[in-house]
Amino acid sequence: MLLSAFMKTVIIVSKCIRVIKLKNSEIWFEFHFKGVCSGSVLRKVILISSASALIEKNEEYLIYVRIISCIEGVLRGEIIKVKALDECWDRS
Repeated sequence: MLLSAFMKTVIIVSKCIRVIKLKNSEIWFEFHFKGVCSGSVLRKVILISSASALIEKNEEYLIYVRIISCIEGVLRGEIIKVKALDECWDRS
């Protein structure tokens, strides 16, 4: 995970482990992550997206995220852009 002190966005490569539908217009996704972000140890990443997001449980993704909060080892954010990891390989 990459984070600059001046930015509020990160790039995450992770596997979706849970999908939580709260409203018709938004869905929360929990991603597997263990590591450090700006000196804080993370144990969980929970991201929100519109219901139109094509994210499936047990699949890996490259995700561009706007950080909402990072409290008690849980990073919460909003998905800006997402792409399945298997679609990111160089095809040349």
